[in-house]
Amino acid sequence: MAEQVRVPDDGAGSSEFFSFAHTYNGYELRDGFEPLAAVAQAVRERWERTGELGDDVDQLRACLFFEARAFRHGGYGRFDQRPIVAALVSRIRSLSGGVVPLRGTVA
Repeated sequence: MAEQVRVPDDGAGSSEFFSFAHTYNGYELRDGFEPLAAVAQAVRERWERTGELGDDVDQLRACLFFEARAFRHGGYGRFDQRPIVAALVSRIRSLSGGVVPLRGTVA
């Protein structure tokens, strides 16, 4: 059985959200930057248009990973205060029951 990681609670804070995002290696699991960006963009656009994120935990984790990488390369403020980030973590927790498999890491 794959190692499991806990999905942070809503009030966990920026560093815990950021660390959790990196328990899914989107570059590896989505075959590189371009396919990862396409998944993240589709999830984000749906959320912006409808307020819904969907039910595919893998896609949601890919989007969260992409958001974390974008934040690392030019974000400001607090990662956990970004509305899409909070929504993604909450939805992942809801769908997964609070734990997900470790799917690679990126420092």
